[in-house]
Amino acid sequence: MSSLSYTHWSPWLLFGAVIAVAIVRASTATPISDARPATEAERASVFLSLAREERTMRRDAAKDFPADLWSQDDAFHNFELQRARALANRDGIRLPDVLLASDQGLHGQWPAPANVSLNPFVPPCRPRPIH
Repeated sequence: MSSLSYTHWSPWLLFGAVIAVAIVRASTATPISDARPATEAERASVFLSLAREERTMRRDAAKDFPADLWSQDDAFHNFELQRARALANRDGIRLPDVLLASDQGLHGQWPAPANVSLNPFVPPCRPRPIH
């Protein structure tokens, strides 16, 4: 009988390590939020809140990428997601409902607040300018 070499067992050890990591990750993961669905009135209110803050969020995003419109838009959507999470947590509603409210409002289901112009367009992605 020949003894089994390390190279014979190494794939199984790697497989076992991956399974162990997956079990640890699954057992320590945070559960899905048990937030409730938003009512239509709550979605309209959330949309108004996001719409009122759009100009400020876009201005803050433009500071980080003064010559790159696509990156400004990407940074804006990161700010928008952070604000959507905060609104969902504050009101105890599901995050997808907050994002749906933003989409519905942007597509005209609810009127935008006075003196607010929403930008539904995404600028093209181009190479970043060299500073």
